[in-house]
Amino acid sequence: MPRVTLILISLVFFLSSCSGGGSSSDPAPVLPTPLAERFNIDGVVDFTPFTPVSQVISLRSSLGMGAEAATTTLKWVVTNDDRNLYIGLEWDDATLNTFDPAGLPMDFDGLYILVDTNGNNIRDANEGAYRLIMSDYGSLYADLRADAADDNDGVSDGLGRMTYSAMAQKYQAEFLIPLADDVNGEDGLLDANTTYNINIYENAQIFLAMPSGNIGALNNMPGTTIGMDTSTWPALPYIDAAPHNQPVLPTNLTGLIVFVSDRDTATGEIYTFDPATGIVNRVTTNIGVNIDNPSLSHDRTKIAFTGATDIANFTTYEIYSVDVDGNNPTQLTNDVYLNGHPAWSPDDSEIAYASFREPGKASIVRMMPDGVEILDLTPDGTDDNDPDYLPDGRIVFKTDRFSTTPEFRMAVMDVDGTNVVQLTSVSGVSDHDPIANNSVTLFERFMKNTNYVTDPEANFSAWDIVEANVDGTGERTLVGDGWVNWLPVFDPTSNYIVYLKSVGYTDARLLNKNGRDLGRLIPGYTGIRYIDWK
Repeated sequence: MPRVTLILISLVFFLSSCSGGGSSSDPAPVLPTPLAERFNIDGVVDFTPFTPVSQVISLRSSLGMGAEAATTTLKWVVTNDDRNLYIGLEWDDATLNTFDPAGLPMDFDGLYILVDTNGNNIRDANEGAYRLIMSDYGSLYADLRADAADDNDGVSDGLGRMTYSAMAQKYQAEFLIPLADDVNGEDGLLDANTTYNINIYENAQIFLAMPSGNIGALNNMPGTTIGMDTSTWPALPYIDAAPHNQPVLPTNLTGLIVFVSDRDTATGEIYTFDPATGIVNRVTTNIGVNIDNPSLSHDRTKIAFTGATDIANFTTYEIYSVDVDGNNPTQLTNDVYLNGHPAWSPDDSEIAYASFREPGKASIVRMMPDGVEILDLTPDGTDDNDPDYLPDGRIVFKTDRFSTTPEFRMAVMDVDGTNVVQLTSVSGVSDHDPIANNSVTLFERFMKNTNYVTDPEANFSAWDIVEANVDGTGERTLVGDGWVNWLPVFDPTSNYIVYLKSVGYTDARLLNKNGRDLGRLIPGYTGIRYIDWK
């Protein structure tokens, strides 16, 4: 069949310029808004700014290698700015096919975008691939690569989400993909030399003894849907975009970041990151416990953390400490309770932590840095958790004192457990993991009223980053984009916020005080599961 010729009218951004020679009083040109801030990537495509392309796609049996089983009409748009590529798509499908992430066989509809970045007609090992599949609870995005032996992108990036309308019997999908390589040299440069292919999955069952399902490809060539021969693929409609108002990471960051990543071991290891130099150091190496919840002391010499010798046995969860250089790992608590979420006091003279001393209910306990208990702050029958200290010595925490479990609210109290002040009161949601300065507290909010631990939708539903005044007078949402956003932490100056974003991978993002995403803060790490900054 003849090669498909794509016709796409991209958005063209015009910059105003003043006539004549100009002067120092002339206003600076207003740069266009970047694609990352124009499109929310929620899986719902607005085609009105574009002239989309449409094509009938042949869906072939035997995962694209057999005879035509059905057809669908694909409509799509592609555009780019100076940093990212945006792809919006829509196609017909009379039935929604999803899989349960906890079960097999995997039976799903989905979408797969592949690129040949250098246009050499061969998919080289590090060239990118971007996949969406539908589950029972939402869509799953994966940033992959061409290497069949290891198709995982070591430092995942990009965004992708898809939705289904039963009324319209249509899928829609959106991708936002960086134009540049990641720090591992994977994905490749997307530019005018790039060719690409779009593959549509219909009722694919890939974990059966005899895999089945239909696949259709943009190039419509039988037997080449996911092959290595890219000679029939269309060229990416790339444009040389004018500069946009892209966010940039600041160069004046201070302090030290500590985080846990499972990049090197499944049990997790502790690392430090110096935001001034960009240097990452590994603190722990196979110390014999599953690691979580690191808290850096204010003098940046010690790290308290949760360790469990058996992740399935809650009685093995204890509080540990280790020097920031990895020396002197020490177990601080030793009891039958689940202990976790340690936090250093402002002068590093004590540690507060959560201890499950009643079935299903945690108490906030203060102890000396050597593990000697000082005081249990939580009344019987109350569930208090996730403690952290304000600079003035008070403790911010989540609690069920003002709500019904599984909903939690934010509160602050004096160091002896008195003078409890409720900070949040929004119903139908659950607030977690606060951290605070003397003015505001930051936390993540699960936008449902269910127990996130047992709710299978928790990894697909929105978690927002919220800021609330520590006097209880109000709050504002900093990040509310529908993705899983969690664990916000102030930098030492309170001018910036690092938080974790989970979109099929988890990386550390930097915000300014107004909530603008300035970019990935720790390059080379996306398997992050906890973070602190002092």
